[in-house]
Amino acid sequence: MGQSILEPENKRTGVFIHGENEDMPCVVGALWIDPSLGVLAEIPYIGFGTEQFATPARWFHEEQAPKNLVFRSEDLRVSLFGSRIIRATTGTHIDVGRIRFREAVFAEGAGDIEDELRVTKLVSHIDGLAKWSGLSSVKWDTEFVAAPGEPRHNRINYVVEPEHGLDWLQGSARMKLVTHWRHEGNSRSGIHLMDDAVLESRFHEPRLVSDHLKEHRKFRALLSLILGSGANFRGHSIRDRRFPYKTLDGTVRNAEYERLVAASTVADHYRPSVESATSDWPILSVNDLSSSDLSWWANEYERSERFVLPTISMLQRSNVFAEDRVINASMSIEALGAVLGQAVGETSTLRAKRKPTTATYFYRVAKAVGVDASPVAESTVELARALANTYNDIKHADRGNFPDGLHVIYAGRLSLILIRMAILQRLSGGRQPVASYASSWPVRRLIEGMKTDGICVQLGKFVTLP
Repeated sequence: MGQSILEPENKRTGVFIHGENEDMPCVVGALWIDPSLGVLAEIPYIGFGTEQFATPARWFHEEQAPKNLVFRSEDLRVSLFGSRIIRATTGTHIDVGRIRFREAVFAEGAGDIEDELRVTKLVSHIDGLAKWSGLSSVKWDTEFVAAPGEPRHNRINYVVEPEHGLDWLQGSARMKLVTHWRHEGNSRSGIHLMDDAVLESRFHEPRLVSDHLKEHRKFRALLSLILGSGANFRGHSIRDRRFPYKTLDGTVRNAEYERLVAASTVADHYRPSVESATSDWPILSVNDLSSSDLSWWANEYERSERFVLPTISMLQRSNVFAEDRVINASMSIEALGAVLGQAVGETSTLRAKRKPTTATYFYRVAKAVGVDASPVAESTVELARALANTYNDIKHADRGNFPDGLHVIYAGRLSLILIRMAILQRLSGGRQPVASYASSWPVRRLIEGMKTDGICVQLGKFVTLP
């Protein structure tokens, strides 16, 4: 079929086929990917008195386009689902309408155009997953080869095949970490492979793309907490009988993996890669987790959105203000601190009638993970008070000016590392790795950074020593 990849902002002109009557003249327009909105169509038309444009004129006058469309150009086929008109502009000579699609599959499927998109398998490429999982499709070894009368030389033997990692049940979905590879570079000499670790979801019966993505986001959230950076979706593909692989005689052999663009995740695809941007080591390795851990996490994610989502949403944004880091991480700490319950030594953080304060929640989280902040703080209680005070000073306007910028930076870093460790410690396979991480170089580096910058905790406040 030729090139099937539509690049951002690169408009392709073609025709749109809809389910009303395929014998009618085709609707002509352009298709492209907007990095923020997803796949868009732009269709020119004359609003009144021209039969040629009667169909698109009706779409935009009634603000109701067909639910699904198929786009065809010389070398591109795209199945478009979940249309929504987002603009209709009236011009002097010609009008232009614009449509946004919930999902686009870069292939033309079988069956009725008007059927909603339901698939059995969805694949996500995620930032940092390949490096963290250690999965690769390529295995190789070298050997010396000697033949009579010839010099010895090296031979490299490659084996390329999918490698399977963890798999687990997540409700009614079967989730799996596996590698996908394909040959690239047909126009170049040599052997060129694309090799990536991906997350797969599979249901027994075809399901909406949103159902698959709901399950994928749970694992992505866990990976973000482990890595300390946003694990962005870099792309999706689907596999379903609706998009079959056919031989030249029309026989259906199997289903192909086809590229999918979803409006709900497209912005992730074009964000700068954060795989190498994080300064932290992963808190857990793939070997620390079992299938039961990942099944448990999926349920935990739904039960515990109050302390998971504020931190995850912040990790998945780039160029976050230090104040935002404090606010989001502290929201999570407040929510988790309430869940953890009483901790030994928290009495001095309580208010009258032994009610918890914000400092109490920070103390419970810090105590749970066991970070030693004694080089910069007299006690865990004083550290908890300092973090809570910084959070409240930012949040409440009646407390005066914003705290010192350097204090905010360190409060944000400390709060973030504490909440990441405290959440991951709830996994059965996370307890020992988190205990080791509490005294690891990333944590020590943070404490040493405070000492280098002359920042310490005194009387429940961050202060800068002269």
